Amino acid sequence: MTAPAQRAFRLGAALLLAALIQLAFSDSLTIRGARPDILLATALLSAMFCGANGGAALGFTAGLVYTCFAAPPNGGFGSLVFSRTLVCLGVGWLEERIYRDSGLLAVAIVTLGTVLAEGIFFIADPQGHLLHWARSVLSTTLYNFVLAYPLYLLLRRWLGSLRERDAN
Repeated sequence: MTAPAQRAFRLGAALLLAALIQLAFSDSLTIRGARPDILLATALLSAMFCGANGGAALGFTAGLVYTCFAAPPNGGFGSLVFSRTLVCLGVGWLEERIYRDSGLLAVAIVTLGTVLAEGIFFIADPQGHLLHWARSVLSTTLYNFVLAYPLYLLLRRWLGSLRERDAN
């Protein structure tokens, strides 16, 4: 198997594992109403190790899996898939053009990516209670901020030498 195929397989497995962890433990990990979005954080971090197309595929998959496991209220399936795809595509595009592997950048990408994905979702499918939505996004963003660096280290270790662009 080629290095890009191995990387794609490992990133897909990481997304699947993140989805299962979120499905199984999300309620247990709730702190004062805040829940992590482990699937989105993993997709954003995974997109750091891909190009724009790979990032878009990861975001699409993450959005599709999320809508299958946790049906959003009042629909919004397409909006969730769209928001995740667009944000992960942007992270993949940035990886190709601007930055390299960095833990500090990973934390910033997960934090800003969570806000951006939720903001795009809100614009595409407006929710009725703006303050409730904003509080939910803020708490999820803070939770993802805390989880970003440990998830980044795990993902980096999981990819090993496959994380380098030179592996293509």
